[in-house]
Amino acid sequence: MPNKKSNTPKTLTPFGKYLADRSVNKSDVCRKVGISLTRLNRLCYDEKSFLRAYELQLIAKAINVGPCKMQNDLFGHLGLKEEISPSEKIIANITNGLTENKLVDKHNLTLQEIKRIAAILPFIDAGKTDDEILKHVGLQRKSPKFQVALKAAIEAGWLTLHQRHKEGNVVNTYTTTAQGKEIVSVEEETTNDD
Repeated sequence: MPNKKSNTPKTLTPFGKYLADRSVNKSDVCRKVGISLTRLNRLCYDEKSFLRAYELQLIAKAINVGPCKMQNDLFGHLGLKEEISPSEKIIANITNGLTENKLVDKHNLTLQEIKRIAAILPFIDAGKTDDEILKHVGLQRKSPKFQVALKAAIEAGWLTLHQRHKEGNVVNTYTTTAQGKEIVSVEEETTNDD
């Protein structure tokens, strides 16, 4: 029974494309490096085959490319995953601050209230009323848990409360303090490119 060859062209891996772009003679590379042509072809066409560090080093030398340059050309696009997002850092800052002041246990705060505090502090920079804050956090009315979150933020020194009487009603206006602004600020990390 004759072997049928597939007419589907093989897809090059990034490594295979790297060699193809440089018109590399694979047989010559295999001879210089000491690996089989089968191994080199796997590296060029099989996504599941991984280039070993010593192979990269030797292949780079065989094709007259600096190993570090080849490494960077092939894998320079990779980056580290951020360990914690800026919003997670802010929530961690708030949680730590509330815990240090023993306010988490005192007010029985949950993660939901801590997230609300994180959303409220930057929003009320110039002073906001209860209704404006409720609208911002997506609540219809002042719940006891919402009031507890505001109270904890005031006790932590992150908010100030100003009350005034208007048409027979007490209007609460909250303003973020300098300490409150600091707790929600996350320093942007700078990277130095060499």
